[in-house]
Amino acid sequence: MKKMVNRLLGVALVVASITMLSSVSATANTYYHRTPTKATAKKTYYTTDTKSHTFRANGHYNRWTFKANHDLKNYRNTVWTTTQQTDITMHGKKVRYYWVHNSKNGATGWIWSGYLKPTKPKSAPSIATLVSRMKVAKKAQQIVTVIQNGSSTATLKLWQKNRTGWKNTLTSTSRIGAAGIGNSHEGSSTTPKGVYHLSFAFGKAASARTSGMAYRQIKSNSYWIEDLHDRQYNTWQNRKWANNKNEHLINYTKAAPHNQYQLAIVMDNHGQRNGSGFFIHVKNQWATAGCVSINYNDVRTLLSRLGTKAYIVDVQNQSQLRNY
Repeated sequence: MKKMVNRLLGVALVVASITMLSSVSATANTYYHRTPTKATAKKTYYTTDTKSHTFRANGHYNRWTFKANHDLKNYRNTVWTTTQQTDITMHGKKVRYYWVHNSKNGATGWIWSGYLKPTKPKSAPSIATLVSRMKVAKKAQQIVTVIQNGSSTATLKLWQKNRTGWKNTLTSTSRIGAAGIGNSHEGSSTTPKGVYHLSFAFGKAASARTSGMAYRQIKSNSYWIEDLHDRQYNTWQNRKWANNKNEHLINYTKAAPHNQYQLAIVMDNHGQRNGSGFFIHVKNQWATAGCVSINYNDVRTLLSRLGTKAYIVDVQNQSQLRNY
C-alpha cells in the first residue's frame, strides 16, 4: 500500500512540474510588435508604482518580449528622464513605452508611460532669497542690488537686514555705464560687475542725513584722482590743482543736467584695477561713464538708510547674485 501511495505521489509531482514549466514557457514566449525607437524630448518624471519594473530591450521589432531589469520599488522619490520612445502593440492596442535613465544610480530601461508622473518644475528662487544667500549678506546690514535690464539701464533695490531676514525698502530705475555692467577698466564706460563696499557719501550741501555713513562736503579744491600715473589714483583729494585727467567734483554740482554730484555715494573699488571714480549719484538724461545714477530724491532716501556696513552688488542678471 505504501509503495502504491509513493508511486501516486511521484506521478503527481511529475505532472505538476510539467504544468509549471509549460506556464513559464508560455509567459517567456509571449512576443509583441513594437515600432522603431524614436528620440523624444528629455522630460523628468517620478513613479509611485512599487510592483512593476523597467525592462531591457529583448528581441527585434516583430519579436519583442519583456525582460525585467529594475524593480520600481527601489526607485521611489527619484527622477526618471526620458530620451527615447516606442509603441508596443498589446492585445490589438498600441501602448507607449519610454527609455529612461534614473537620477539615483543611472539605471536605464523601458517603462510603461502610465507609470510616469511629471515632476513639478523647480521655481527660480526670488531675488529676496538670493540676497539672503549671498556671501556678502553675512557681513552687511544694507545691500544695494543693481541688475541690468537694458543696454544702459538697470533696476536698483535697497535691502535692509532685520530680525527675520532681508527686506526691500527702496526700488529705483537707474542709468548705468553706456557699455552696461561688466569687466571695467579706466575709460571703458562700464559699470564694474561685482560687490563693493559703500564707503562714504559726498555732495554740495554742508551735511546730509545718513544712518551712520560718513559724509563730505565738496569744496572748490576737491578732486577725484583718475590719472593712472598719479600716486593718489582713485582717491578723493583736496588739492590746489589737478590735471584734466582728474575729476573736479564741484563742476558737477551746478544746475541740471550737470548736478550729478549734488549727492553721491562712493563704490569703493580701490586697488582693484578696474577703473576709478565709481559712485551712485544723481541721474540726468544720459548713460553714465560707469557710475549708477538714480533720481535725486531716491539718492537722498537711499543715503538716509545707509550705515557703515553697506555694500553694492552690480550684476548683468538676477542669477549672478549667487556669485557674491
